Amino acid sequence: MISMIWAMGNEQVIGLNGTMPWRLPRDMAFFKEMTLNKPIVMGRKTWESFGSKPLPNRTNIVLTRDPDFRLMEDQGVVIHDIEDALPYAEADELMVIGGSQIYELMLSRADRLYCTFIDHDFEGDTYFPEVDWDKWKIIEEVPGITDEKNPYSYRFVTYERKGSV
Repeated sequence: MISMIWAMGNEQVIGLNGTMPWRLPRDMAFFKEMTLNKPIVMGRKTWESFGSKPLPNRTNIVLTRDPDFRLMEDQGVVIHDIEDALPYAEADELMVIGGSQIYELMLSRADRLYCTFIDHDFEGDTYFPEVDWDKWKIIEEVPGITDEKNPYSYRFVTYERKGSV
């Protein structure tokens, strides 16, 4: 199964200057819960946004066009073609974690979407690709709890592709 996970503000903003333009600890906890012990695929820029360090307790897969890009053996796997990530989806839920170009490459192959919708207008330079929401059905929607550490109105929504098992 191929799943995508992301958070976005209004206007589909997902990033600004290589980072997320918000701090939402409950969303980060949700991300961790959903990706722990699963293979995760990301682009090189997303890898670099993590300080070029692997996310622990996950198989980190970095997709890049750079033929010279390398990771240390214990950091993860480098792939140069999205097809090379697909075998991971056969054994487990492959989690696509960004960035924008990787989401665009994988959206047509995804079976499930985990989106945190943040109801706020953030400045951004990176956007989630357009989704044809008619092809997806909501299987779960949970409002986020707003407090001093999580100051924005948000909700966690899980979608499944219509017609998938």
